[in-house]
Amino acid sequence: MVLIRRLRALTLLGLVALVGCSQSLFDANGGGIGGTGVVPSSCPEPCIADAAHNFDGTPGGVGNHWRYLEDHRDRTWTPMTPSSKVMTGADPDNLITTCAAKPSAPACETLPGALLVSSAGAAASADPALEVTAVKAQVVKLSVRAFVASGDDQTIRIYRNSREDVLFKGLALAGGLLEKAVTVDALPGDRFLVALAPTANGATDVGLQVFVNPTGANFPSTCQVAIQFTAGVGNTVDNLCGTDFTHRVYQDVGTDLDTAPAFAAGPFPELGNAGNFVAPATPPDGEYLRGVGTLDKTHDVTVQFWARRRSVVDPDGGAWLFSDLDFDDATGPKTSGGLAIVITNDAQQMLDVQTCTEATPTTLEVADVATPYPSDGSWQFVRIVHTNGIVYVCLNGTRRTNLAVPAGHLQSAHLPLIGRNEFSLPAGAFVDGEIDDFRVISEALPCDP
Repeated sequence: MVLIRRLRALTLLGLVALVGCSQSLFDANGGGIGGTGVVPSSCPEPCIADAAHNFDGTPGGVGNHWRYLEDHRDRTWTPMTPSSKVMTGADPDNLITTCAAKPSAPACETLPGALLVSSAGAAASADPALEVTAVKAQVVKLSVRAFVASGDDQTIRIYRNSREDVLFKGLALAGGLLEKAVTVDALPGDRFLVALAPTANGATDVGLQVFVNPTGANFPSTCQVAIQFTAGVGNTVDNLCGTDFTHRVYQDVGTDLDTAPAFAAGPFPELGNAGNFVAPATPPDGEYLRGVGTLDKTHDVTVQFWARRRSVVDPDGGAWLFSDLDFDDATGPKTSGGLAIVITNDAQQMLDVQTCTEATPTTLEVADVATPYPSDGSWQFVRIVHTNGIVYVCLNGTRRTNLAVPAGHLQSAHLPLIGRNEFSLPAGAFVDGEIDDFRVISEALPCDP
């Protein structure tokens, strides 16, 4: 029997102050994904997409690379109405045009040839946004330049697939030029969006340049795991950044069985299918995924995914969404602490993030930190980030809490498991629900303070 002894963050390691409210994790780490890089004034060759150059008044622009949308901030988007010189939202104050159509706009002096994006503001029901979709797996550089000629400062948000999966959020100051370039491993079908998302008043004719070009780096660059649950062969699901994961059914007695995975609807239509994990009424039998190789967490790392819990399978078991916890046992020495992400079944459901601190063959001590987790069966976006000796727990794009953990301590000698725990009692697969877009990335991604 393994006895778990939890050492809460407040008593074991103390809480470390969050990155300042005006900074993202990108800023705190010298640029985040790929660093800030050099922000070009024109789209480098070979140019995949140039937002302003491609704008021609059609719904997809030249090359059909783009969508012009109203982002309703709830994982729904509505296409703007096209005309020859402008895209207009249902709210007429949300619109997109170009300096070519409106050369007298003040922003065009600083960013000639740019798009001109106008926002109705935070009190409106939607923000104006551009979307470009990756057509193949490759390392791309997404460059953004924004200029607000006058009026209120404007928030520029760069994100992948939904606002929760933010890659950068910055403030374009009136009269100042905001420049940002991010390098990212793009998967086929990844949607990259740039939104003018003000927190107060909107603005008229904000100059905006958005370029996408390949870096020439080998894919994957920083991506270790990317499971979109769109395809698999036999008893596996595709890992687009590495070796595929095996779908298994936990057996309380006997050897776990390899079985074909099942799929269900994802958190929103654009993301496609999710993995469907079914746990029987009598635990601990249930479904999970098992990786082939260990993860590299010796440096900055982000583990993220969408999750929806249908039901509580075992009041004592929790729902172990991910685990590669590492501790001393008969199989070999402890490499380091590993990581576990679990929904606990306390009086209030909590999202609990754990790592092993000390261990013997009979006692497992973990440092953990928890934040309230909705119990209504809705989809939640979980992002766990380890950087600068701190584990940040982010839920739906917002930082909720943190835990001091030394750099490299999340490394594990054990295989990653999605949907089960292995080294604590009760052992088993206790997730009854869906998991989607599971990624492990060797970078520190941001979340809002």
